[in-house]
Amino acid sequence: MPLSPKQMSDAVDRYFAAWSSLDPSAYVACFDEHAVVHDPYGSTPHKGASALREFFGVIAHAIQDVSIQADSVYAASNRAAVVFQGKAIGKNLKPVEVAGIDVFEFNEAGRITALWAYWDPAAVLAKLRQ
Repeated sequence: MPLSPKQMSDAVDRYFAAWSSLDPSAYVACFDEHAVVHDPYGSTPHKGASALREFFGVIAHAIQDVSIQADSVYAASNRAAVVFQGKAIGKNLKPVEVAGIDVFEFNEAGRITALWAYWDPAAVLAKLRQ
């Protein structure tokens, strides 16, 4: 049985709340144990809880404060396309902005089974490396 749009929106909110709190346990808890994350799309996929925790840690290590949220959630069947935007402060004290689209796929328990993230990593990384 597919999730309702409200259930998917709630799961998306939990995902972005985990990023905003820089909480690796909350982040990993958003996912099915066999989830595959393409973040950003085109990079080597992150598969499973251990890889997701490592991926989260690499990004969290470079920032000290972040606020990211969904602007719009478009849900159908077990997927949701999400327009998002966020702001962060790097450990180098430089402000960083990010915007893009995430496509989520959910299981019946509301956990993410796959994620495709479309955003410009070059612009974000350039700020974090300054």
